[in-house]
Amino acid sequence: MSGWLLLIAGILAAWAYDAHRIRRRLQQYQGEIRRLKASSGGLEMTLASSVGRLDALLSAVNEAVMRLDRQGRVLAANARAREIFAIPDDVAFPVSLMMYFRDPDWHEELERGLQLMPERVLLPNMKLGNRVLAPRLAQLGREQALLLCMDVSEQYRLERQRRTFLSNLMHDLKTPLTSLLGYARSLQSFGEDPGFREEAAQVIADEARHVNHLLDSLLTLDQIEFAERNADASCDAAAVLRSVCDVLRPRLETQGGRIRRHCCEHLPHVAMSADDMERVLGNLIENAIRYAPGGGGIDVRLEHAGGLALISVEDRGPGVPEKELPRLTERFYRVDKARARRKGGHGLGL
Repeated sequence: MSGWLLLIAGILAAWAYDAHRIRRRLQQYQGEIRRLKASSGGLEMTLASSVGRLDALLSAVNEAVMRLDRQGRVLAANARAREIFAIPDDVAFPVSLMMYFRDPDWHEELERGLQLMPERVLLPNMKLGNRVLAPRLAQLGREQALLLCMDVSEQYRLERQRRTFLSNLMHDLKTPLTSLLGYARSLQSFGEDPGFREEAAQVIADEARHVNHLLDSLLTLDQIEFAERNADASCDAAAVLRSVCDVLRPRLETQGGRIRRHCCEHLPHVAMSADDMERVLGNLIENAIRYAPGGGGIDVRLEHAGGLALISVEDRGPGVPEKELPRLTERFYRVDKARARRKGGHGLGL
């Protein structure tokens, strides 16, 4: 009997030892779990803090920026994005971007870009009314992305105007070149006729002058776009004005008009190169001559204006409608396209 008791006592002692060992192991596991929870909570707080700082930083960016999740939902948007996409201030994020930009084809490209991150995907432009946005997608962590929408409306509009200008220019070049080719061939057949030779020579000279004017327009465009500006350049505006008036005066006098030049004394040099000043004055005065009525005069004034040089060119022509004035200095813009074509303009002068 005592043997059985000893056996039972040994088994109970072994069980007690195993239970104690298991209890200690469970306590160790519980400690590990508590530490993991604590570190996870700290990580979440750190991540939340970083995201908060990122959103605060993006709020100071002038371009539209949104933070998206992998499903393309908006998690946050800066003030510029809210303005452009008309996102209410009280909206509850996350919210679908489809609510504020309804273009299924574009959203398909966005979904593809989100799935392929971090591989770079070129998203198509976004058109919202008169605005054109160039979107760029960048990965933010594993589950989020930044969508930067740069406003390229002005560049898009200028590029469209440039294409229209070049198309018109090519059309304008075709007409005189066709005329030159036709008269050149006619001279081969009818060159013995003195009257025809004189007529052909005059037409060829006029059309060659027209082609030269068109090529000058192209060169002017090239100078506008790519010429380097000298920040230290300066010139004597009065001397440049006198030179330009002397060159253009005979042209106006053949129409029965004259140029009256008015310059104040002791005008300081202006911060502009002489070539640029000559181009500006030449364009202004040539426009005045082109549209001035027969026998009309042109008054050109150069005077002080609060530390600046004020230049004014006044003619007696029809003028520019008031509604067109805000767009007068846009590249390639012409008030009356038909009249500009007859007069030889291409919207580059001003």
